[in-house]
Amino acid sequence: MRQKKITEIHSQYIQNKERHEKVIAKRKRGLYRRLTGAFIVFSFFAFLIITGIAEQLSLLNEKQTEQKELTEEYKALLEEKAQLKDEVNKLKDEEYIGEIARRDFFMSKPGETIFKLPE
Repeated sequence: MRQKKITEIHSQYIQNKERHEKVIAKRKRGLYRRLTGAFIVFSFFAFLIITGIAEQLSLLNEKQTEQKELTEEYKALLEEKAQLKDEVNKLKDEEYIGEIARRDFFMSKPGETIFKLPE
């Protein structure tokens, strides 16, 4: 059998159809390129936003930890302040001063004898 050669018809319709298909293919390639570029830009900005949020969260956690530590320190200082005020009020009392003098410096009242016992 012999193969028949098929000749193409070079009509205006066929040429327009081929040009139209080339234009559509070119538009699709352009669309894919624009979408890829937009995705890259979007990814970049998303990365910046996510890293910014992560940094802020870590800074917030540090500040909250620091706040808890400072709150505990503040409470301890308030207790110490209350104890020191109490101590100041006690030091205004002569009997308390006499008790400290007898206990720490072995001083005695007239006619009083001090005995130190081993612990």
